[in-house]
Amino acid sequence: MPSAPSDPAPFLSTITTASSALVAIVGGLLVARFVTLGSEQEGAQRVLTDAEARLEVVKTRAEEAHQKRLHFDLDRFFRREVIVAVNNGVVDAAGLREVGWASVLTDMQIEHYAAVVAEELVRAEETCKALLSSEEVPAASGWEDFRRRHPELQINIDEAWEIKFALLTAPPVRSRNLPGIGLSRLPSIPTRASLSDTLMLQRGIRRDALKAQEERSQQQLEDLEGEVVRLRKAREAIVRPKGLAFGLLILSFFTVVGVVVPLLVMSTAPKDLTSTMADTVFGLFMAGLVALLGYMTVLALRLQASGSRGSGGTDS
Repeated sequence: MPSAPSDPAPFLSTITTASSALVAIVGGLLVARFVTLGSEQEGAQRVLTDAEARLEVVKTRAEEAHQKRLHFDLDRFFRREVIVAVNNGVVDAAGLREVGWASVLTDMQIEHYAAVVAEELVRAEETCKALLSSEEVPAASGWEDFRRRHPELQINIDEAWEIKFALLTAPPVRSRNLPGIGLSRLPSIPTRASLSDTLMLQRGIRRDALKAQEERSQQQLEDLEGEVVRLRKAREAIVRPKGLAFGLLILSFFTVVGVVVPLLVMSTAPKDLTSTMADTVFGLFMAGLVALLGYMTVLALRLQASGSRGSGGTDS
């Protein structure tokens, strides 16, 4: 005797209701997580922006400290005797080191600045010649008065202009020490012997202070660069959280097999709950449920492992 047909509506309604409830709960949790991620992203970006702004300020200060120390070393090395040597055609670092004081400047730095000094000397000579030729009494009151009378002069290296002015306004005198233009035509030049021990000590202290400031600025720059890198990684970890996309995929699958499929079956208005229909709908529902529970279990284990690592690092 054939069995009476069984109404599939209660079974399908139960599957749909249970699935909808689970989707609503898990979906609500994911939405809350998305809202939290949005807040975390904004906070991380704000902290990163502040750190990047501080980094730019520290970069500027580090560069300024480096330039101050470099200019101090250049000014200390390129004194008058060295500028005279450049004027006489000595532009290689080895030749200039023989004339100048001992310096930590590299050969490249010395030769680069020697080229700058040579250009300044050429410009000073051309300008002074042109102005002196128009003067009725050239160089009668010296360089300082000449400079005051010509405020339009664009002077970058003061000693180069003073040397050129002295050479153009004094009779030529040869020196046994340097070929070409000698030093006796120039104003007095401080040497190692003429500088007092106190002045030498003061200059040494000044350079040590500049070097220490440069090292501090460089250390601050390196520390802040490391902090910015760490903050960028932290922001990227928030932007691309691990496993969240996979969780959305599982939730979508469970929504399809637990809600959409039963509703589609119910829309056909079946008269009998066949074993094939029941097995298919229930099997899909269990597959989605197992996948969802598995995802939540893996997520819980990952959070527990992260907490254990954090506790271990704090205890150590």
